[in-house]
Amino acid sequence: MFRRGVAWLVAVVVVVAPGLLVVPAAVAADPVVENVVSFSDVPAGSQFATEISWLAASGISTGWDAGSGVRQYRPLESIARDAMAAFLYRHAGSPAFTAPSVSPFTDVPVGAAFYKEITWLASKGISTGWDVGGGKREYRPLSPIARDAMAAFLYRYADKPAFTAPMLSPFTDVPAGGGFYTEITWLAASGISTGWDAGNGVREYRPLNGIARDAMAAFLYRYAGQKEPADPENPAAGTVTVAPDVEILEPDQLETAQVTSNTVVLPSDQATDIKPNDVLVSGITTGTPDGLLVRVVQVVRDPGGTTLVKTKPATVPEAVVSTGGLLEVTGTPVSSEFIPAPDVVVEPDAAPTATRTGPAPTPDMARPYAAASAEVFNKSMALTRTVKGEFGKPDAPLTGDGSATLKSSVTAKATAKMTLETAFLSLKEVSVVITPSIKAEHSLTAEGSLKGQATAKLGELNSAFTFMAGPVPVVVTSNATINANFSLDGNAEVVFSSSQTVTSNHGFKYNNGAFALVNDKPTTAGIENDYKASASLTARASLDFDATIKLYGIAGITLGIGPYATTTITVTTASGQDLTWTCPLELGVEGRLGVLAGIKILGFDLGEWKATATNTWPLFTANPCQGTPVIKPSDPVPTGLIGVAAGIESAFALKADGTLWAWGFNASGNLGTGSDAYATYVPAQVLGLRKVTAVAAYGYNAYALKSDGSVWAWGSDYYGQLGNSSGGQYSSVPLEVQGLNSVRSIATNGNTAYALRSDGTVWAWGNNTKGQQGQGHTLGTGHTPLQVQGLTDVTKISGGGNSGYALKSDGSVWAWGYNGEGQLGNGTTVNSLVPVRVSGLDGVRDMVGTSYGALALRNDGTVWAWGHNGLGLLANGTYQGHSDVPVQIPGLSGIENIGANVYSVFASNGADEFWAWGNNNSGELGDGTRNTTNVPIRVQQLNGVQFVTGGLYTSYALTSDGRFWSWGENGLGQLGNGTTADSYVPQEVPAF
Repeated sequence: MFRRGVAWLVAVVVVVAPGLLVVPAAVAADPVVENVVSFSDVPAGSQFATEISWLAASGISTGWDAGSGVRQYRPLESIARDAMAAFLYRHAGSPAFTAPSVSPFTDVPVGAAFYKEITWLASKGISTGWDVGGGKREYRPLSPIARDAMAAFLYRYADKPAFTAPMLSPFTDVPAGGGFYTEITWLAASGISTGWDAGNGVREYRPLNGIARDAMAAFLYRYAGQKEPADPENPAAGTVTVAPDVEILEPDQLETAQVTSNTVVLPSDQATDIKPNDVLVSGITTGTPDGLLVRVVQVVRDPGGTTLVKTKPATVPEAVVSTGGLLEVTGTPVSSEFIPAPDVVVEPDAAPTATRTGPAPTPDMARPYAAASAEVFNKSMALTRTVKGEFGKPDAPLTGDGSATLKSSVTAKATAKMTLETAFLSLKEVSVVITPSIKAEHSLTAEGSLKGQATAKLGELNSAFTFMAGPVPVVVTSNATINANFSLDGNAEVVFSSSQTVTSNHGFKYNNGAFALVNDKPTTAGIENDYKASASLTARASLDFDATIKLYGIAGITLGIGPYATTTITVTTASGQDLTWTCPLELGVEGRLGVLAGIKILGFDLGEWKATATNTWPLFTANPCQGTPVIKPSDPVPTGLIGVAAGIESAFALKADGTLWAWGFNASGNLGTGSDAYATYVPAQVLGLRKVTAVAAYGYNAYALKSDGSVWAWGSDYYGQLGNSSGGQYSSVPLEVQGLNSVRSIATNGNTAYALRSDGTVWAWGNNTKGQQGQGHTLGTGHTPLQVQGLTDVTKISGGGNSGYALKSDGSVWAWGYNGEGQLGNGTTVNSLVPVRVSGLDGVRDMVGTSYGALALRNDGTVWAWGHNGLGLLANGTYQGHSDVPVQIPGLSGIENIGANVYSVFASNGADEFWAWGNNNSGELGDGTRNTTNVPIRVQQLNGVQFVTGGLYTSYALTSDGRFWSWGENGLGQLGNGTTADSYVPQEVPAF
């Protein structure tokens, strides 16, 4: 339970006896009923009513008995110095104190009213009265207390906390260095009193004004408020002040609680600290699945049994009375559950944990930091639904003689943010904004005559999250229904595929009396579309995400988001000419936003708010079929693999149909599947990518080149490797690299990426600490692609370690970046910030960078290497030294293909010879052993290798018969065969 910071709590029951209806102990078997003290002259809603009720409930002042069960507080009467002593004494918990037998004040005789309280005050040094000469002092008990003296009382009562008074006074009527200046400015800095706004940015304290009883209640209420860190893990976030009457209930208190809209029933031993007028707060527990925020109006205690607590709704500003400025809080997920429809497949949230063995990565390959997800939910699902047309049934979803199949893949995730600013029970600003991101992929296949619309339910998504305003949880629950829809009108054989990711902000904002809905225009990304048609047809595919979002299960917002794709395919036949077609496409979002119950729980009342915002946002239009050959659904679909790439402990396979598949370790989302799963042990499709023509990977990033010349990236963005200003530390879905087009080849060394454009120029982005970007300097890193200086007529690019490589059309090789072990091959070990020519090499037809050097394949079939030799790269029979110029690999001739993983290299003649050398700690050479070698060895198990590459300790090859092989380390599923067992010989990957 949250502990209130004032000692009077331990003595409440004794002090409040005059104001509470407490049954005498002699009849303890009967329930004990405790009610809130109320005053006839302090109506609910009046100024300082909350503070006065707290003062009474705490036993500091229970007012006067006016007879007939009526009590008065007399809020506007001035408070005298004797009463002030009593207030502070009770506020301190009525501590044990023996009043002196001789009064220290001549005007406060022994036994006088408040004698004990006044002498306790004097003993603590809070007030020692006035020296009237002759060794005598006066307290002047009936004199009213002024605001300046009140500041002094509270400052001393607080034990004179360390405080440096400001050089410039915050009040025009309290000059710097004047009487009680330190005490008054401390009071202001503590938020206990900020004075009056006199206009034009000027404030007054009015130090000589007297203190009325209502203002005294406010002073003590604010003083008793408990300052707590707004975010315990972020000191810069400042503090919030929690009301002194707040009780934050712990889960074990509520384990067996029975909670209704106006009662809480607890075991008596769990309710001992709950008093009338308390504000009870709870996060999500067994007993409070929607959280709890209520004010206590009555407590009925059954000794030895249960305690019935009667409540009424409270508001957030009653719990967090001051934020000390605008507080911004990110939603923290508590739970998330997706209940799928019977035929919906749900992607698991996590994969089995795998243990990695073998040598650790080098510092340059250290895994990047991946921030914990702040998403309040993140679920992926897939549906396949076939609907047949029906005749004679006008209410059927589809009419006609055809059938349609919808395949939908959806990822729904969201973040949430709250802003809050309060100033002692007064709400200044509050906003709650939910930012959903909906990834929808639809493939609609239709044949025959069809007209109508069909809906398929994907499921229900329930989630709960909290905004932590210091120690106070603001609980939010979300319940959403997700449906996929399609409509058709025409008679054709059609395949229409569409994909987009829609992100938008929805919520509300209240600021100083003004209320507005937040319903921003969505943004769309990852747009992909594909068409095949034999005749004309109109098609539409859409998704409905309808959610109700509540605070403490009471009130909040309703929202609906509907990403849609609609197209009219028109196929035209002209006599003697080929078919032509058009397919105007519109992608957009339909949205709805409304408010539930006025959201009173946040501290403002909209009355009967009925406005609902509805919008339709067309976001993208195109006619991708215009001027292109008509593709019919019956046209053959290409099969097989056309590309392979490997990250540190992950791999990618590019199929001939333009789809990309990934498996292995998923650090920083580098698989691109949209999942935060630790690892994937069988190939999974990379989200949102079609028409891919090339793939590159290294470290914890991957890149895809599409047929339109655009480049897409995902994984770590620590150095800006994603080439996209999205602002995250990583992305688990592909993002388009900005500022690039007409690209024909891509490469990466892990922290820096390279693109070769059709004009023969090379572009780079990401890390530049060693000059890897080829800009002539090492200044900065960034997501903006920049042209590598001095390179033209380039035909191939590669990355390795912290260096870049380019092969030009004249057969020369150029390198730039790190050169500590001769990686640049130019006869030096000095880094180069611009490309330099590799010495002594010409007639080169292929080259590849490695972690510490590079390989080149010449037209005569010989292989050359340069760089660090610690793992035998140079194949010279040693593991020592380096070469800063290319040296020929002995014993190899007639080579057609070369490749490398991080610490090993390979060469193949494309037929019956496949050679490997370098590191073999996990069997990555494929020869059936774990023996590292510094000379090429023949790998007998593979023939006809056309392409070979690898990751940290795992290797991959494509052979001429179309088969795909993997071998080496498999602790994170790198082999793609569904197991975690290493293999020292090549094994065929089952999925391909």
